[in-house]
Amino acid sequence: MELSVSPVEDNWQTEGIAELVSGWEQESGLALPADYRAFLISFNGGRPYPNMFRHTALLPEDGCPNATEHFLECFYPADRVMSWSRELGDRLPAGCLAIGGDPGLLEIILSLRPEDYGATYSWVRNWGNWGSPENGYLCPQASSFSALLGMLFDDDEESGHDHWHTPRAERMKRSLEIA
Repeated sequence: MELSVSPVEDNWQTEGIAELVSGWEQESGLALPADYRAFLISFNGGRPYPNMFRHTALLPEDGCPNATEHFLECFYPADRVMSWSRELGDRLPAGCLAIGGDPGLLEIILSLRPEDYGATYSWVRNWGNWGSPENGYLCPQASSFSALLGMLFDDDEESGHDHWHTPRAERMKRSLEIA
């Protein structure tokens, strides 16, 4: 199935994104992984299709994985990644960015930490400081942004397409190559 993406906003807004990303990297002292950086500069976020992913959350009560399927609503535009991650502050582990989310409280997290640089996680957004009893778990998703894109799927009923499809999304979609 071909991977495509439609804009988050009403049109493709990519002008000046390379400069914005470079300025953020210089100011923060952090570097985005090449695959995610290229995605931001080319698309400035977007609504991918296929857009479903499996999320395995650890249930503390019994220690069993619970696989569930979620819609990836969108990958945030660059300015939203920077502002939202700053707003989340100490609710996220240091060196992590919120880069997208589902329609509810699940965020897609990108690690810029040396020990797992480029890995993606899902995280149930909450109000506790990172490391507190209610906020201390990132669910591993993929080893890289490209690997996360490669994991996206639609089910047999095309639920993801039904969630994603609008005439505007169809008209403005662009092909998304996985590196």
